Amino acid sequence: MILLPSGSSSDAMIEVPLSRAVRIISPRLTVLVNTLDEKGELNASPYSWIYPLSYDPPLVGVGIGGKQKYTYINSKRTGEFVVCVVSEDFGQQAVNCEESHKPGDKLWAKQGLHAKKSEKVKVPRIKEAKAILECKVRRFVELEGDQVMLVGEVLHAEAEEEGLDKINPLLHDSGEKFRSVGKEIILKRRR
Repeated sequence: MILLPSGSSSDAMIEVPLSRAVRIISPRLTVLVNTLDEKGELNASPYSWIYPLSYDPPLVGVGIGGKQKYTYINSKRTGEFVVCVVSEDFGQQAVNCEESHKPGDKLWAKQGLHAKKSEKVKVPRIKEAKAILECKVRRFVELEGDQVMLVGEVLHAEAEEEGLDKINPLLHDSGEKFRSVGKEIILKRRR
């Protein structure tokens, strides 16, 4: 989050250190990315570097950190993953899944979350998620810096019928700061 001095307007902008520059485009959607390890055990890891890449075919990208991450190792081996949108009602449980652990520790279960069979992929989803994307791995993009981008093609998607108000996705600002979605605003678009 960029903080301006109290009472300032947009014409009184301040320079932002480059180490904090990407925070200008926060908050970001918080998700659990589910994969299966070599023993078929579910791993669910929280991420907030997720973005749509294409409508046709439907592609999503997830910045997953480095190649040492279980998400990278597992999805590279199986070719599948599931994106589970984290809602405010299980946000703390999902974020707790980022603690250091060994393969097969089932942090998601220790946090009281439940696995549910997916429709098109072998990787289970998190039952508490009100929106999911079942994906096959299309590629990994090694970026300069600290991220590898996992690119997936969406094979199946489900969401609560009432949309964002019902899903109530958790948005990650930075560090321990999170937000929920605010009011809807309708703006006319000229195409």
